[in-house]
Amino acid sequence: MAGQILNTQGSQRDSVQPSFVARISAEDLFRAEGGCISEQEVVDLLELENITIVEDWRRYRQIVAIKSDTETWMYPVWQFARKPKRIMLGIRDCLAELDSDDDLENTVFFLSSMTRLAGKRPLDCLRAGKIEAAIKAARTKACARTTLSG
Repeated sequence: MAGQILNTQGSQRDSVQPSFVARISAEDLFRAEGGCISEQEVVDLLELENITIVEDWRRYRQIVAIKSDTETWMYPVWQFARKPKRIMLGIRDCLAELDSDDDLENTVFFLSSMTRLAGKRPLDCLRAGKIEAAIKAARTKACARTTLSG
């Protein structure tokens, strides 16, 4: 199960290492927490006017998206709130802090247990309404990536 694969609790740092991301298959991410849906299914789920809205959200990094082997964009269902029908609060803020174009790395962030979050995942924090904790974790991860690369 992907939740087990993405458990990085034993890690010394909260940042997800690139080698760890490489070991996770896109299939694991597609199956995690209920799977992924297509752009049209997002439109239907959120009762949007058209697919362009979803495309714009993806382009401006306001929604988690993973490119499939067939080069189509898929959207993890865990990021959607059903009532009211919208993207879960905090997703956009975390993506803004992560400031990464790597869709797999961004997805792994939300599904990875972190010491900074007392062993919880950013997704768990968002679900529990602890939005600021998830945002701070994203900020810390982005800072760690900048420090490692710069």
